[in-house]
Amino acid sequence: MTRYLILDGYNLIGALKRYSPRSTGGLDQSRELIVNDALKAAGWTGRGIIVVFDASQSPEPGRTEPRAGGAVRVVYSAPGESADDIIERLVRSDGGSYTVCTADFALQRAALASGAARSAPREFEGLLNELPALTRTPDVPFRARVSDRLSPEVLRSLEKLRREAEGR
Repeated sequence: MTRYLILDGYNLIGALKRYSPRSTGGLDQSRELIVNDALKAAGWTGRGIIVVFDASQSPEPGRTEPRAGGAVRVVYSAPGESADDIIERLVRSDGGSYTVCTADFALQRAALASGAARSAPREFEGLLNELPALTRTPDVPFRARVSDRLSPEVLRSLEKLRREAEGR
């Protein structure tokens, strides 16, 4: 079963400082940054990502734009249709397993009622911050692994225990 992460585009722009038009220079740049981050996340996690934007703020409403061979799909709602409508329709389809990333409580409840999982915008931001240095923004520090915080003596002791457990 294919796993998808659905991003509520304008909701993320409003919820996360990294996408604020004040931080990026404008709404177009904010949209493009979300799509670029979605491409990085898709490449790292192996999940398909669908970014949904309302038509009222998009350049050409009512279209779907595949990126990176379809790993990321950017969807602009049709006139008279909201991004929430599209997201709810997607999670009700039988095409996979979905996680909806939004701060919109009503949309989160609708997603859960349809059998999808939900996540908050901060969780997506956390995922981006965990990406390897080659794919993430260089000004965001990479959180170290537990082994990076252990002394060499402790690491040797743990390695010795692991080998004993394996019978070496």
